[in-house]
Amino acid sequence: MNWKQLLTSPPPNTGWLLDSDTAAVLHRDGKGELHCASEAMPEGAFEVGPVGLQGVDSTAVGPVLARLKGAAEGAETAAVVVPTGWFRSFVIEADRLPRKQKELEDVVRWRLKKLLPIPPTDLRLSVVRLPESDGRRQILCLAGIERALATLETCIRGVGVEPGLITTRLFALASLHTNADRPTLLIQHEAAFLSLLLLEDKMPKLLRTKPLAAGDATASTVLREVGLTLAFIREGLGIDPEVEVHLTIEDPGVESELRRWLAEQPGLVPGEELAAPPCAPATVVGRLGAARLAPAVAVVTGGLR
Repeated sequence: MNWKQLLTSPPPNTGWLLDSDTAAVLHRDGKGELHCASEAMPEGAFEVGPVGLQGVDSTAVGPVLARLKGAAEGAETAAVVVPTGWFRSFVIEADRLPRKQKELEDVVRWRLKKLLPIPPTDLRLSVVRLPESDGRRQILCLAGIERALATLETCIRGVGVEPGLITTRLFALASLHTNADRPTLLIQHEAAFLSLLLLEDKMPKLLRTKPLAAGDATASTVLREVGLTLAFIREGLGIDPEVEVHLTIEDPGVESELRRWLAEQPGLVPGEELAAPPCAPATVVGRLGAARLAPAVAVVTGGLR
């Protein structure tokens, strides 16, 4: 599957990494070396609601981006990697799929009308047809609030950078695992969102996302959701062979508990632990952490190309 179809054209060698409290830039120079810089984002710069990113305070965001731009050595285009929870993503089944893209998007908007508490006309969509499997026709859809995305793009263009790509952490990471020779489960956990994506034969087989309230962003909540997902993978989808599991978890405590639990489950093969990305300075890498930086590294080193 061509993951760069999700909201984008092919990515450049510079990535902006944004979330509610931090902005960072990651740049790959002519020698292939990675450099990064970060700044705190003012409180309230981004408003996130039940459908994801719903508001951007340009007066707060613009100056932060302007100060960071110099770390990208004059790059005029950039990828933008945002929290998975800033969008809503679905694998949608349909009996019949229109051939024309506009008609396909109309079908998706009609389906989203029942799933999201917002008029479908207010959404920006990226819709990817998945190959038919076992007679099932499916669509992978990424949806975000158009007004908020347009404002974010305006902020980025305001500092002289063209956003060539907007994608989520989950889909940036997924691009790294499409060559696996067995089913692969990606578990991505950020402050207020949990995502589980099962890939088989390079295609999304199962996608589950769950917004987390402040009191629910705990190891027990994550373990429960992962357990339910694994049970469905085995019983509902009938996938019995080994499943390779990759974790991208922001909270070290949650990651430790999840790794310990997964090691006790039969038929699961743990993927390599995330290492600190090879970029400088180390102080920025340590402050952001591997879970935040890994999706941006995937983009600027060619994971989405």
